[in-house]
Amino acid sequence: MKIKLLILILTFISFSSILSASSKMTSKQNDRAIDLFKETRCLVCQSQTIYDSNSELATDLKLFIQEEIIAGKTDNDIKAQLVTNYGEWILMTPSLSKTNYILWFSPFIFLLIGIVVMFKYIFNKSTKRNNYE
Repeated sequence: MKIKLLILILTFISFSSILSASSKMTSKQNDRAIDLFKETRCLVCQSQTIYDSNSELATDLKLFIQEEIIAGKTDNDIKAQLVTNYGEWILMTPSLSKTNYILWFSPFIFLLIGIVVMFKYIFNKSTKRNNYE
């Protein structure tokens, strides 16, 4: 019984801190927060944003983002702080840098290779038909 009461109190405290932070925000700040929530990966769920997640860590990250917005930090400052704390993987869309060029350009490279192979196959098939006729 005591454990259930403790869990209930902790849940209430965590949600009340989010509500108090969001009540201090203007609608423009709230829109910024929602955009940042949608750009930040939940480290527990991994395939969801913190906007979609209900995990405790996602709740903490939402609160952190709201507090930083209230403090007057820009979106880039907040993202930089998240990347410093959790690594670039926390962002749903990684930035374009030398370390991840292969991530950004490999789809185009494979598409180009596929087109070249397809044309070579079609060209070889048509030349073989012409040789038999």
